Amino acid sequence: MEELFQEHLEELRTLGLIGPKHIEIAKRMDRAADELYADEVEFYLRREPNPEGHRKTLGKYGLLGIQVPQANGGLGGDALALALAFERLGQVGMGPVTFLDVQCCLTETILNRWGNKGQKREYLTPAARGKKIIAYCLTEPEAGSDPASLSTEFEEAKDGYRITGTKYLITNGSIADAYIVFAYPKGKREGMSAFLVDRDEKTVKVDMRLKEKVGLFTSDTTLLEFNRAFSPKENLIGESGRGLHVAYTGLLSGRVGIAAGCVGVIEDCLNSATERAKSRVQHGKLIGKHQLIQRRIAAIAEHLETARWPVYAAASWKAKHDLRPDDQELRKLADHRSTIAKVIATRAAWEASDHALQVFGGFGYSILSAPGRHYIDVRATRIYEGADEVLELKIASDVLGKEFEAYK
Repeated sequence: MEELFQEHLEELRTLGLIGPKHIEIAKRMDRAADELYADEVEFYLRREPNPEGHRKTLGKYGLLGIQVPQANGGLGGDALALALAFERLGQVGMGPVTFLDVQCCLTETILNRWGNKGQKREYLTPAARGKKIIAYCLTEPEAGSDPASLSTEFEEAKDGYRITGTKYLITNGSIADAYIVFAYPKGKREGMSAFLVDRDEKTVKVDMRLKEKVGLFTSDTTLLEFNRAFSPKENLIGESGRGLHVAYTGLLSGRVGIAAGCVGVIEDCLNSATERAKSRVQHGKLIGKHQLIQRRIAAIAEHLETARWPVYAAASWKAKHDLRPDDQELRKLADHRSTIAKVIATRAAWEASDHALQVFGGFGYSILSAPGRHYIDVRATRIYEGADEVLELKIASDVLGKEFEAYK
C-alpha cells in the first residue's frame, strides 16, 4: 500500500474514526489503483478516454458499488469508506475519480434513495456489479449551475414518457447502458422530473466525444441527443415534479467524492515533490536543501491537512444522514459540510499541484509528469458538480439565513 496513505489509515484507526470495513474497502482500492496506474498514464499520454479500463479494473475489486447495500450487490460501505477509497484513487488521477464519482455517488446514490424495487433490481444491482454503467444527465449547453435553464422536455405517451433534448459534458455518456435524465414537462419550466432511459441507438445519439478539453483526457465526456427517447412509467424516479430533489441527492454525495479525490491528488503531489526535492541537484546541492523549495513542500503538506479533515467531516455527516434520509436537519448539515469540503479541497488541490509543478521545474510543465497531469485535471473540479462561485453563495446563505439567498 502507498506509504503515506497507509500511515494515515493507521492514524485514523488509532483515533477510532474507522473500522475494519473502512480498511477493507481502502485496501481494495489500493490494489485497484496499483493495477490501474500504468494503463491510466498510457491513455493519458495518448489523450484518449479510458472508461472501459476504469470499469474493468474497479469492477474486478467490487468497487463499482461501494455504498450500495450488500443485498443489492454492493459492498455496503458508508460515505467515509467511499471518501477513503476515492482519496486513494485520486493519487492515480481525476480521470478515474470522475468515472467512479458518476457511477457510485451520482447515479447509485439516487437509485438507492429514490428508486423503486424494480429500478433497484434492473439498474442498481447490475450497476454495483459492473454489469451496467449509468450516466447522470443534468447539464446542457445553456444550463450548468442553473438547472432552471434546462430545455430538455418530456411528454406523456402510451405506457410512459417521451424525452427530447440535448445534454452536454456528460461523463461516461458514450459507454453508458442507461441514463438518468432530468427534464421539464413540455412547454413548462416547473415540475422537473427524473427518468431512467435505456440506451437506444434510434432515439439516443452520442453526438460527439469532447476532445477539446484542457485535461481529464481519460474521462469519457460526451454530448448526447435525446430524440423522443422512451422511458416507461415504472422508470420515473421518485415522484413526478420532484426532479430537483433527486438531482441534489446525487450532487450532495458527488461533492464528497470529488473532494476526497482531490485529497488524493494532494497526497500524490506531496509524494512526487518530496521525491524530486530529494533527488534533483541544482547549484551544487539537492534542491530540497534550498529554502524556497522547502517552502513549496511545506505549502503542499499544509494543503493536505487543510483539505483532508473537512472531507472526513462531510463524509461522516453524510453517513449519518444516509441512516436517516428523511431527517431534514441532518440533510442540511451534510449538504453544508459537503459544500465546504468541495470548495476547500478542490482549491487546495489546484494550489498544491501548482507548487509541485514548480518543484519539478520545466519537466513539471508536461503531462509526462504527475504534477503536470494533476495541474490541468483538477482545474475542472472547481467547475463541475458546483462551481466555486455558486457554492460560496450557498455557503454564505447557509450562514446568513435563507432570506439572504443570492439566487433561488
